[in-house]
Amino acid sequence: MLSIIIYSTLIFALVYWLEGTPMVFSNPLNTSKNHGEDLESWLKRFNWGNRQELQAPGRLPLYKFYTEVVEILLSLARKMGGSYQDSMLFLREGLQADRQFEKKLKEIVLGTWLQMLMMVVLTWGFIVGALFVVEIKISLFKLALIAIWQGIGLGLLPFVISFFRRRFFADIGKLWKILYVLRSLIKVPLSRSEILTIAGVSEIKTIQQKSLFHIVEKLKETCQRALQMGGSYEEEVLSLMTELRFQEKWHFELFEKRLMVIKLGLMSIFFLPSYLAFIFLLLGDLLTLM
Repeated sequence: MLSIIIYSTLIFALVYWLEGTPMVFSNPLNTSKNHGEDLESWLKRFNWGNRQELQAPGRLPLYKFYTEVVEILLSLARKMGGSYQDSMLFLREGLQADRQFEKKLKEIVLGTWLQMLMMVVLTWGFIVGALFVVEIKISLFKLALIAIWQGIGLGLLPFVISFFRRRFFADIGKLWKILYVLRSLIKVPLSRSEILTIAGVSEIKTIQQKSLFHIVEKLKETCQRALQMGGSYEEEVLSLMTELRFQEKWHFELFEKRLMVIKLGLMSIFFLPSYLAFIFLLLGDLLTLM
């Protein structure tokens, strides 16, 4: 009964904490739920007819690369004039899709934390119950070692998740930023070289994921063609964005599978041995009494 109460309390506490704070494996830019909502609300309220009342650069809610793309559009509007409403609408659609994606990731992480904590509660529920039933006193030092070993396992979880998040999604974020800027500046009266510079196309050299190389090569060809021949590159960029969305979903599935392997690995290394260690200690003391 006590274990059920403790477990329920931990569930409610963990859900409340994860819903109100950024993900434990977030990237350097703030990806919290509230910042994404705030930026989306700002985009909904924004009116190009009242540009003199624009929010000053740097005061927009920080959410991944979306804030940077918005500030690029606002900067161009102040320098060159014109309306970029279509670009803002397109960006808002992408922001909504990204927030749904982050929500799914958050649910996976929440489920992993709950299962790990359940193992902790069940283990200590068994330990406490066994000690009451058999009335054997085990050294507090030995019990502390078991708790520390489990704590190490729980402490490793956010770092491992952070590593795999960056591995699977960091390069995808770089591509999204480039493609969104290119798509947003299609109709801007700038030279192709200036647009490619603003979009940070040179950053594609830093992309290391082999699964994205085919998109990178297509993007290079599109940029070279735009520089050499001019004309619109809108269809190519939209096609690459569709392809990148497919790759992102595939990476999400890989991340989910890796997280399952990580969870099983941590349980087999840090939690199952803790349970077996207590059984060993308990049996040792019982044999001593006999």
